[in-house]
Amino acid sequence: MDLLIAFTEGLGRHFVGWTASVQALARFLYRVMGAVLAPATWNRATFDNVIRQVYFTAVQALYVFLPYTLVIIGVIVAIIVSTARGLGLSYLADDLVIRVLTLELLPFLTALFVALRSGSAINTEIALMRVTLEMDALRHCGVDPLHFELLPRVVGGVLSVLALSLLAGSISLIAAYLGLYGLSPAGATYFSMTVANVFGGPTMLGWMVKCVLFGLVVSSVPVAAGLETTAKIYAVPISVRKGMMRVFFALVFIEVLSLVAEYV
Repeated sequence: MDLLIAFTEGLGRHFVGWTASVQALARFLYRVMGAVLAPATWNRATFDNVIRQVYFTAVQALYVFLPYTLVIIGVIVAIIVSTARGLGLSYLADDLVIRVLTLELLPFLTALFVALRSGSAINTEIALMRVTLEMDALRHCGVDPLHFELLPRVVGGVLSVLALSLLAGSISLIAAYLGLYGLSPAGATYFSMTVANVFGGPTMLGWMVKCVLFGLVVSSVPVAAGLETTAKIYAVPISVRKGMMRVFFALVFIEVLSLVAEYV
């Protein structure tokens, strides 16, 4: 009986904690959206910080991201093409590669890559700023941390995920054509028609919305987790662990919703 009571109380505490975290994230996103739409936000310092965040998150990661993407694309294209030919469904290989790889797998893996490389760093930075009272120091100097520190990280994260997903998607289309037809131009017409059929208006809109949501998750969730950190140095790794777990579950949730909306 005591074990059941303790288990129930534990579930209740976790539920209350998750509810509070979701509410804090919603309030933070509301503030971010308000700041993004306010013309006064976009001064030189904020704009420079957004550009710097995109550079650190996307540009500096290219030397790792490109090999990572090429290996995944090469393996998945080879598996799909080989399986389709083995089953006598070669005519579906184009559509399968584009849908499985370009639309679904690559955006998710790109967001996961950004989360592990930059999301954890953002979470740590914000948590340390809380511990060292840097946020309070900025407010004391009349500088709004939302505009100068937090918003650039969120906007930069969204732009980075969108740009890297677009780059990975473009590479996957080239790799898909080479895997299916080699260097021969014979399949160009059929492949172009398949791409046009798959990437219709609603599909492209859904892909962009998913990438933007992925970008919001990998940037805003770590920031929100960092802002929850107490002013104790031992709380920093706990905050990062919680933030990264929330990012993972949020990414999976968005991907599942996307699959349900697209195929169910």
